[in-house]
Amino acid sequence: MAELAQFPLSGGGVLVVETDTTDPVRRVMRGGTSEAIATATDTFEAALSKIRYAAEGILSQLRSLAQPPDEVEVEFGVKMNAETGAIIAKASTEANFKINLTWKKAPDGK
Repeated sequence: MAELAQFPLSGGGVLVVETDTTDPVRRVMRGGTSEAIATATDTFEAALSKIRYAAEGILSQLRSLAQPPDEVEVEFGVKMNAETGAIIAKASTEANFKINLTWKKAPDGK
């Protein structure tokens, strides 16, 4: 079931995102409606910092290859959750990472 969660922004303000979970977190009423919004336990930036470490880990490992690629593209879904923050979205029962590596030939053909 889709719900709304609000994430405080470190610079002020709030970002509201749609989630599909029923976390046991503090709920606030939105406007004069009966729709509840879960309040996140962390700021939006702090939630995303967890994802940053995963991305940096992947990039670090790929750069350390014996023949590192010229280009690295990492794609993954981020799922926001009021209680746990940002998590890597799953594909079936596993984490979902799409990694594209590109090696370009040198101008001299080597």
